[in-house]
Amino acid sequence: MFVSSGAELPTKSRELMAHFEKHGTPVMIGGGMLAHTIIGIAFDSKTGESHYLVLDPHYTGGEDLSTVQNKGWCGWKGANFWDQNSFYNLCLPQRHVDSLSL
Repeated sequence: MFVSSGAELPTKSRELMAHFEKHGTPVMIGGGMLAHTIIGIAFDSKTGESHYLVLDPHYTGGEDLSTVQNKGWCGWKGANFWDQNSFYNLCLPQRHVDSLSL
């Protein structure tokens, strides 16, 4: 998936929701000089507002949940978190879906 700017990312919210519902795999996102992992999305269909559960893959500290959450290494981010002037590529890994389970 590609967006020409961070401002365009909310237009992909329904697609991201469908990805998480069907495959449940993390979404790698990179653009400009940044890379993150989206591990969840909250989308309000009435307002169109989206929030993304973002994990920073650059964290190298210990397994201390308090540090990870309180220092911003993992948390909910609004649409303004993404650089409004940078393009982004998103990788949405897909799991094999058995045709019999459809």
